[in-house]
This record gives sequence, C-alpha cells and structure tokens, in this order.
Amino acid sequence: MAINIPRPSLDPQFYIDNRVYTDIQTYNLEMEKIFLKAWNFVCHESEISNAGDYFTATIAGQPIVVCRDREGRIRAFYNTCPHRAVQLVPEGVGNVKNFVCFYHLWSFGLDGKLAGLPEREAYETSYNPCGLNGQDIGLVPVHVDVAHRLVFVRIDEEGADLKEFLGEAIDLFAEPFGDPDFCMKVERDQTVKANWKMQPENSRDGYHAPLLHKRLRFVSPPRPYRCLENGHTLQELDLDYERGLQNETVDDVLSKDPDLVRAFMKYPLPGMSKKRSSYVVTLFPDTLILVRFSTALIERQIPVHPGETIIQFRSGQKISDNDEILKIREKHWYLYWDEFEGNLPEDVMAYEAQQRGAHSIGARYSLIARGEKAHEGMRGDDNRIRWFWELWRNYMDLSENAPPKAELLPNVPVPFSRASV
Repeated sequence: MAINIPRPSLDPQFYIDNRVYTDIQTYNLEMEKIFLKAWNFVCHESEISNAGDYFTATIAGQPIVVCRDREGRIRAFYNTCPHRAVQLVPEGVGNVKNFVCFYHLWSFGLDGKLAGLPEREAYETSYNPCGLNGQDIGLVPVHVDVAHRLVFVRIDEEGADLKEFLGEAIDLFAEPFGDPDFCMKVERDQTVKANWKMQPENSRDGYHAPLLHKRLRFVSPPRPYRCLENGHTLQELDLDYERGLQNETVDDVLSKDPDLVRAFMKYPLPGMSKKRSSYVVTLFPDTLILVRFSTALIERQIPVHPGETIIQFRSGQKISDNDEILKIREKHWYLYWDEFEGNLPEDVMAYEAQQRGAHSIGARYSLIARGEKAHEGMRGDDNRIRWFWELWRNYMDLSENAPPKAELLPNVPVPFSRASV
C-alpha cells in the first residue's frame, strides 16, 4: 500500500508524530522512564490528617498507599502484602489501626513493620529453624515528600529530591495549598478516552482558551506565563466577572444570576486577592493546579493504556467556611469542572477528538509551531507545549517527538487491545 505522508518542513521540535498517542511500546516506555522516575502528586495532607488515615494511588501500574503514622509522619508503601502479593487495602481512602491483609490476616504497623501473623511457629522448620525474621518482612517503602501540604511520591530509588524536582515552581502554589485552614477532597474520578498527554498539552495550550471556552472571553484574560525548570510552567490569569457581564460574553448560566457571579469574588482562598486572582501551575509530567480566587482544582492522572486515562479531580475550600460559603465555592468549582457542562466537557471533547484523529494515516503530524521560541510571553503561543515535549524527549532519551524506532512502525496504527498488554 502506497500512502504519501508529508513531513512538515520544520525542525522536529515544532511538530509531533501522532503515533506517540497510540503506540503501546511508547506508552510502556513512558511509564518506565517518566512516571516511575518523576515525583507524582498523590493527595493533599488534609486528606490524611489523622493517624491511620490512608489514601491509595496507582502510578505506572504500581499500587501505592500513603498514610499518616502515629507520630504524625507521612509514609508511603507499595499497597501489597509481602506474604502472597495480595492488595493490602482497597482503593480509595480509609483509616486503620494496622494494615491487615484479609487473605491470611498478616498485619503491619503504620510504620510498615510486621506486627503479627497467625500460627507463626509453623514457619520454624528444618530448613528454616529460626522461623521468620520480622525485620526482613514488612511493607516495602516508597519515597514520599511534601511541598506546601501537597504529598508526592517517587518510585525510583534514585533521583532528585522533591525540592530540586519542583525547583522555582515550589513556592508558586504555596497559597492557598499550604495554608493550615485550606483543605481538599476528591470530587470524582473520570475516565477519558484519550492518551494521558492530551491533558498536560491542553493545560499548557493558551491558544484554545478564549476560542473554545465561551466562559473565559473577557472574564479571564491572560497575564504573562513562564516556562520553569524541569518542565513545569506558570500562567497568571485575571478574573473579572463584571467585565464579562458588561461585555455580554458570559454564558446564560452566569448572566441569569449576576448576584451569584459577584459572590464568587467575595470569599478569596488564602493568599488570593484582586492582584493575584487566578493562576495555573502545571507540574511535569501530568499534574494541573488551578486557582480561581474562591475555588481551586488539582487534576492528577492515572494512565490506563494509550487510549484511556482516568483523571482525578480535587476541589479546595477553607476548613473554617460556613455552609453558605461552601455552597458558593462549590458552585464556582462546578461552573468550570462539572462533568457535563462548563469548560471541562469542552476540553474532554477536544481530548477525545484528538485521540481519534491521531489514528489518521494521512495526518501523521501535529504542529506546535505557534510563536517565537521563548520561556515567557503571553498565553496564545505554543512555548509551554514545546517545553513539555522537550522534557518528554529528555526523559525518553529521544531526539524527536516521535515513538522510538518510528521508522519501523506500521503506517496504520494497530487498534489497542487489552489482551496485548
């Protein structure tokens, strides 16, 4: 079969081979070389505020549990019993005195040490006369650290510490997330039929924001952005609903209730003001942090396979909020990140349409060539997306935004099958 697939007449850093979104070998390498090596956001400290509180996460297919021990220290372990590799606690959140495996009732302290097991003496045998050595059998720890009350884990035994990994981005989200009166909760996990890279590209793509999202026209004009070390970015934004109402660019939901719109700007989260009313911080590889004056969002991703990703959505509020203020914050949050209306469904529609289009034979390449190369500027160029892809190439040890050995891949993308994993 002869198919002409024109390659853009540009330096390869300015375009993407769309097979990176569909190729299973590329996906597997990303899990190994990016997600296992980078620091991954897991939860906010307020979600594990008491001794015995735990939160589970899956990172590159690895089951992880993060907990707070009796001394108040945050710990992380593989969520796996070392006896027979059974998942130790169910996915989600909970509180335990000890971790107890339901299969054979082996128990482990919040420090991961073996606490007890039934009929322990049966392990005293001729080939093992001393029985089990409890010092050798415990939950396997995972590197964990905290920045402004955001909890991160790193699977790889080697690598930069969290402070070095975050670099200058570390203090950009100090408020409101580090404030002791701030807390977060998971709103939902949502399955998206798209590759995990669609979301971090979209969150760095200012070009689409006023074009796709009617709600943002005049309401949230851009301020300058910066590309930060290690692949992270900052986009400062304005937030002025009055301007949106005056210019009749706010959609029906807002224009029908202008008093509610004005209430969104009455109760700032800690550190937010008219001078800094809204911002977006993206952390490589996949974490999105977004604050809009009185409400906040963190998105973390759980890649499932090349064409499917679970996105976990968190909302933020103040512990001291009364019921009235909580309702206003909730309405503000759902104004943008409701599953069925607002900005988010528009973005998800774009992710999934882009994923379907990535299977096209004739349109092999996507362009990221908008704007002169720079590490700072205004919202509408592609520099933040290019910055993501530069770090992607570095982690993957590749020279182009393309699958490894792309020249050997078939022209027609192979449909994904779970049986192929």
